[in-house]
Amino acid sequence: MESPESRWHRMCGRRLHDFFVHEFSWRGLGFSHTRPSDFTDSQWLWMKPWLFVVYRVLLAIGFIIWVSFDIPREIHHYYDDRTYIWFLYATNWAFGMLTLTFFLLAVYALVYNCPQRADERIILYQPLWFLYTISVNGMIVVSLVFWIALSSSNLGVFSSQLGRLKHSLAAALVVLDLCLCAIPIRLIHVLYPVLVGIVYSLFSYVFWLSGIQGPLNVGQVYPGLNWSLPRTAILTCLCVILFSFLMQIFLYLIYYARVKLSSKLNGRGYAPPAVVKTKSDYGELGGNEAGDGDNQDDLLSVNSMSTCVETKMGRDYGAVE
Repeated sequence: MESPESRWHRMCGRRLHDFFVHEFSWRGLGFSHTRPSDFTDSQWLWMKPWLFVVYRVLLAIGFIIWVSFDIPREIHHYYDDRTYIWFLYATNWAFGMLTLTFFLLAVYALVYNCPQRADERIILYQPLWFLYTISVNGMIVVSLVFWIALSSSNLGVFSSQLGRLKHSLAAALVVLDLCLCAIPIRLIHVLYPVLVGIVYSLFSYVFWLSGIQGPLNVGQVYPGLNWSLPRTAILTCLCVILFSFLMQIFLYLIYYARVKLSSKLNGRGYAPPAVVKTKSDYGELGGNEAGDGDNQDDLLSVNSMSTCVETKMGRDYGAVE
């Protein structure tokens, strides 16, 4: 007769196997989702559709005003009115993509929640998911790199109080948004932020080859990214890419904790779709939405992470996915 300890180990092994198989399958590289309304709704039942729309619109307006103020201020004060230098920094790449993402999410929330239609087909959420993945990962990575390696620099744009605010508040708002929204995170999607990091690395190398004056020296953007010392530059790029992997794990853990807590509170993470609809006034949350109803990858991966002793039947995370 199998002992409880052996049964526990067997169940744990099966859960881990299911998690890795479904989280890192080739299908997971895509952006099909069983419930596209997760890109227009909040994770939490207390956040009614109108309140979530207000939140999305205010966040988008705030970032648009911020970037509109930030570009001319930095160009004038730190770059000697050389506009192109603003676009050389990885921070501004991430900041710009995050602003665009929040703007599109606000438009999405307005279109599909004002007014709500039960039979509404949500389309084009895939590119929005892609943008969200690379922008939230990128913003946290550049903020982390700033506080580790650049915050003590005497370069004006790094040492200013607004520069420090930019590398802290934006990352904090990313974490807040991930806690409030219902957008899923997939571990395998880390490949896309990594690709962006590789593109930026190649861009910095091409800029160095061009011989154009950079913020520091000719062809140099960051203190540690000097391609005249190729080994140092390559090591810097590899470290940043490693941070992207670590940050994707961090974002996934936030996503998992959000779903878990929501299920404990009988929210969108646990209640059947019909119950969720009744309690939150959100649109159709279950069934075959937008043609992706047969994709169960997210459901299985989050279920497998739940715990080695819980059963799938007791934790219906499919309501989230």
